[in-house]
Amino acid sequence: MVVARPVLCSACVPSIFAGISPFQQALDFHLERHNLLASNIAHVDTPNYKPQDLARTSATSAFGEMLQVSMQRTNEAHVGSSGTTGEQGRVFTDTTAGGGADGNFVSLDREAGKLASNQLRYDIVSVVVSSRLSGLMNAAGDYKG
Repeated sequence: MVVARPVLCSACVPSIFAGISPFQQALDFHLERHNLLASNIAHVDTPNYKPQDLARTSATSAFGEMLQVSMQRTNEAHVGSSGTTGEQGRVFTDTTAGGGADGNFVSLDREAGKLASNQLRYDIVSVVVSSRLSGLMNAAGDYKG
């Protein structure tokens, strides 16, 4: 009796998808940011509303990876953990647009621009993920193009 042996070792399989994990984190980040920015737009007429945004706090951000640098915390008060949403980002209040007479700090043009930019980044990452997964599917299925 001949028993078939596995072609791929079980320890090798997770490493195949290791390259997809950073993209999954990027998609999650942009989805979270999209929800915050859409909420800001929804509150454009709410008196005393201060818009929120999401900033990357992960040491594995794309910029940090490219330059092979990471942030160092020099004081406990600097990069605090309050307001964090996992390792993806830190929610902060963005009042840089200035407040109106009713105390609302939402600039519709600014928030719409941020939302469009964020959507473009999400779309780009999703195309890259789709391409990588397609490549894995082709390799797994012995693609004959």
